Amino acid sequence: MRAATPLGPADAGVGAVVLMSRPRGYFGLPRDVVLLDGKEPTNVKPGVPSDSLTTLRLPAADIGRNIMGLFNEERIVARAWPASENRIAVVELTH
Repeated sequence: MRAATPLGPADAGVGAVVLMSRPRGYFGLPRDVVLLDGKEPTNVKPGVPSDSLTTLRLPAADIGRNIMGLFNEERIVARAWPASENRIAVVELTH
């Protein structure tokens, strides 16, 4: 188990927080296919890879829903847990 960054001011009032992490490298747009819940993350900068973490904030209606993280050919599904219970779901990619 890896400790995640605690919920912060940007997470106030959201239903769920899902992090996608690549601890052994970076997300490189447009070189790599990077999708979180079917969308390319807006907080991953294109060009020279420098981001290894992206955050998805969801409304309360999405609590309990499965969220797919995709990095090139690697797919991982996480469950969106309630942020009101101080829970964060982490999709951790190993390659």
